[in-house]
Order: sequence, then C-alpha cells, then structure tokens
Amino acid sequence: MSAPAKVLIDHEVVELLADEPELLAIADAVAATQPRRRLRPRLVGLAAAIGQQPVVHVRIDARLPQNDVVDLATGRTQPQRVSIEYWFDEPQGRLRTIVRRGGVVLDEFLETRAGIVSGGGPVQTTGRTPALDPALAGFVTGYRHALKSDETREVARGTLRGRAVVWVQFAAETTRQRVAVDAESFTPLRFAYLDRQGRPTTPAWDVRVIETVARVEANFAVPTPRAPRPFRGDVRDSRPVSSGQVPDLVRWPALWLGQSWRGLRLTSLEQQTLTRGYAPGSGKPSTRGVGLNMRYGADSDAGFVAVSQAPVPEPAYAFAEAALTFNQNPIPREGSMEVVELRAAPGARIRAMGQLRQRGVYLTIWASSRELLLAAARALTRIPN
Repeated sequence: MSAPAKVLIDHEVVELLADEPELLAIADAVAATQPRRRLRPRLVGLAAAIGQQPVVHVRIDARLPQNDVVDLATGRTQPQRVSIEYWFDEPQGRLRTIVRRGGVVLDEFLETRAGIVSGGGPVQTTGRTPALDPALAGFVTGYRHALKSDETREVARGTLRGRAVVWVQFAAETTRQRVAVDAESFTPLRFAYLDRQGRPTTPAWDVRVIETVARVEANFAVPTPRAPRPFRGDVRDSRPVSSGQVPDLVRWPALWLGQSWRGLRLTSLEQQTLTRGYAPGSGKPSTRGVGLNMRYGADSDAGFVAVSQAPVPEPAYAFAEAALTFNQNPIPREGSMEVVELRAAPGARIRAMGQLRQRGVYLTIWASSRELLLAAARALTRIPN
C-alpha cells in the first residue's frame, strides 16, 4: 500500500484541482497530516440526499475546452457550455435525454425496450434494455454501490462555489470518478472521470441537479419531430472571380477585407457551388447553394486569413447540420463570434477558426492566430459595387 501522503495528494489530485488553488492547498495539508479515511458513514447521508424514488433525474453541465464566444465590440469572452439532462426509470425500461448548448435544446432522445427515438426520428428500432451511458451510470448509481465498496475514499477537503466540500474518489463498475460533495448535505457538486492511468479527464462536470423523483414528475415525453437536416456538405465547383464581378454574381451583401489587409494580399477569390447531403431514408434529396471563398496571404507560416461565406449556414463551410457551428453550438447572435482553437497534429501550430453572422451573411474564418482572426472579423466590409 502507498504511503498516506502519496494516496492523498498525488498527480491526479493536482491536475483535478489545478484551477482551485484553495482546494489544492488544503489537499496538500490533508496529505501531510492525515491517513486515508473511508467514507461509509458519510455515504449513508449522501445516498439519502439523492433520494429513493423510482426515477433518477440528473442535470449536469460543463465548460467546453478551447471553445468560447467573443463579443467583437468589447472583446468580452463567454465560455460555451453543454448541459445534459436525464430521466431514467430502470424498472420500466425508459431513458429520456435532453442535450442543450448555450441554453438551446439541440436534441432529445427517448429510449425504451422498443428502440430509440430522437427529434430527427428513429435512431434504433431493435429492442434492448435502456441503460445510462456506463460512465454516467457509474456516477448516478455509484453512491449506492459505494456503500458496499472498499474502494471509496476521501482525497481532499476545500471549498467549491462558496461551499465546503469533501473530494471523494470511488470506483463504480468500469469507471472511476473524483466527486466533490457538499460537506453538510452530501449532495454532489462536481465530478470528473479518471482515465486508465488514474488521471482526471476533461471536461469536469458540474452537477446542477441529482435526485430521484416520482414517475408523475418525470419527463418521458416523445421528442418533438424536426425537419431533416443535412449531415454533410461539399464544394462541387470553384471558379475564380474578380471583386468587381461579385455584386452581380451573388444575392447577398458579400464581405471582404479589401485587396490587401495588414500586409496580407488577396491571393484568391472564388465563387463556389455547394451541396447539402441528407441521410439515406430521410426522403430529402440533396440541395445546392452558392458561396464565396477568399484567402489573404500565400504563406501559412507568415500568417494567413481565409474567409468563406454564404447567405445560409452551409455545411461545406463547417456549419453543422446547416444550423449549428462547427462544435455543434448555436450560431452566435450578430456582433459575436464563436472561436475555436485547433491543432492539426501534436506539435503543430494552433490555428484559429471563427464563425459568425453579419448583415445576414454566415461566415467561417480561418486564421493563423487568434489575434488575427478577431482583427479580421472586426475589419470585414462590404465588397463595393
């Protein structure tokens, strides 16, 4: 068995509490002075806090890494968050899931023994017993299993969102979690899954609701059907055009950065024919659209900006399902831009991508840096007639 200090303040705790210096300091103090402690008495209170009704109701959310929305006028940054809500009735074989991003419902699922139905229609029609995702099932039901387990231990104490918490680590079936529970009510407040090496994974999930409710209080409604959405987009044809031709070729107020901008010359300007493809069985044929693609700067290492635009959010320009951003978030309101920083391969330079709408035009901008991306979005003007 490892020494107490190793058990209580190892590298996993340091990573998990990296953004919580107060917790980290307290964890260090605990490690230096206290032995491992089992939590069976505490878990009795924790199980009571969750409840004993037949339906498990959970709502969790998390900040999406390297993904935020920037107000172009003020520079203020708002992190993107994802929220998942579940109602799970194991005896009756029902699981209802609602996924929200930015407060907007993106999809809904109802799984029964007859199959799975989403807002887009049936997902699976072969019967099986509904079950929570193994990782989430471990979290939701793990407290009850933990009452019988010797793998549960306290690893730190501290504060979280102004509340005194106890950090608990436990194993549940095939998953392991670190959970912050309220020191008084034992209600879970935050958790992170651990990988095979025992390191916390991202994102860390904040627990907004975890309870059991009566069946009459649960939401097992069949998802509201929505129109089919394209699942792919392609550029079918490109042809060079001049800026003087653009006003006669497109029916929207096309935007650009001029013939040159910040020492970057306009090296290409193309009109493109775009297609939107729908899933087999949707009954909807592929459709076509028109877009513009332009690039400033020929050398990626020296800096570049590439701008794609169309009068609707085109999947070919990384608008998912012709309704969402590349990262499956709601398209920001005018005046704001979603920013994602990506790395093509380990060790490669980070590239920045932004998506926004301006004057009724939907744009995707790639740039060699975040700073250049934001500057380009603020500098867009209409191509003159």
